[in-house]
Amino acid sequence: MALGFISLATIAIGAVSTFTGLGLRLITKGGVEIIPEERAESLTTFGMGLCLYGGVGFAGAVVAAASAANLLDAVDKDEEESQTFGNNRLVFKPSDSVQQESSDSLYLYQLMNLNGCRALDGKLIVGRIEDELNRKLVIYDELGSFDIDLLMEIFDTDCDQDKLIGKAFSSTLSRPRDATRDFIDFHRPQLQFKADFRADIEKCAGCRNFHGADKVVCGYHPFGWDESCACPDWQPDKNNQRAYFPYEREEILQRLNQDIEPNRAYLSKNDDGTLTLWDNHTLRRFHFSWAGILLEDSNDSDKLLELGEHARLSSYIQYFAVRAVVEFDYSAKIDDFAKQLKDIATIEIGDEGISIRTNYCPRLNSKITRTYRFRFDGVPLYSYESIVPVELKHNYNLVTFIGWLKANRTKVGI
Repeated sequence: MALGFISLATIAIGAVSTFTGLGLRLITKGGVEIIPEERAESLTTFGMGLCLYGGVGFAGAVVAAASAANLLDAVDKDEEESQTFGNNRLVFKPSDSVQQESSDSLYLYQLMNLNGCRALDGKLIVGRIEDELNRKLVIYDELGSFDIDLLMEIFDTDCDQDKLIGKAFSSTLSRPRDATRDFIDFHRPQLQFKADFRADIEKCAGCRNFHGADKVVCGYHPFGWDESCACPDWQPDKNNQRAYFPYEREEILQRLNQDIEPNRAYLSKNDDGTLTLWDNHTLRRFHFSWAGILLEDSNDSDKLLELGEHARLSSYIQYFAVRAVVEFDYSAKIDDFAKQLKDIATIEIGDEGISIRTNYCPRLNSKITRTYRFRFDGVPLYSYESIVPVELKHNYNLVTFIGWLKANRTKVGI
């Protein structure tokens, strides 16, 4: 820019000099000599030289600016296709720029948008995440307005496009746009008749018994299946089949819940491609993918250390199916706990449970009063608070916390 401005100024001065010199030469030839003709000729030559050099400089500035623009565009494009979420770096690539492989794999697709990305800002995309040597690559395609409208119907987002963000579906197709259209086509028969039925017609997707005409859902359930559980008469349509992850279908989860609900556990499906296993006895929660893999990188997901570091959902289901819920009452042991925690912390019993107060804050490494609250059976009321010691993240209760305080008495004191 500086070179361009200097060149333009040089051209302007050269033009003024050139026309001034020519004018003075014409006046001199007319009989009126203001300055010697040689000086007028030199001024003209000087002005033409300035114009020439200014033109060359301006052309060079244009070339330099074009090269810089191309370089910056390349950098911007690379930055636009890279986003950092926490400690995870995601690189976004359109599906057309990535070689597609034909395989029998089952992919998880998710609807998302990118804030601050100039090329895709405000646009909905559908993508699948690939882990290439620990670098997460998102293969994506943009969604058209027609596809967005149909997806809002399928996911019941009340015509709110923003509510689609995070929704997920599975497909064996490797291109996001193809997978999206296949997913929409699978639900299209039900969408055509959705307005005519009061029932949750999406539950009929892929069922061979679906009729839909004359305001009749099927011969078994003319007005649809209204219960929260899976329809007992659902049968796959061989002409309209699609692959699922092992724990994606509701009827699979329903059967699993029949085994674990008596022991106060419940498995729920989330629209973002994950599952949440709730332990209503200890108030703990465990997150899995639809494939049954424990999501260890989730900040609010717990794990059962006794099942192993990388146990699958099947192991957790088996554990909760046979678990015996035994409730203790530690209120009678308060005096014993108080003796163990002498000069370390204070323990009190109240109407709602047991409280332990310390003057140590692990995060700030300073003496700030912290209160940890437990039920009478030792279960923490707030097991996912930030003040919970990191060492006890997956094994936090009244007994383990008291043991931790005793082992760290040099750092904790009242």
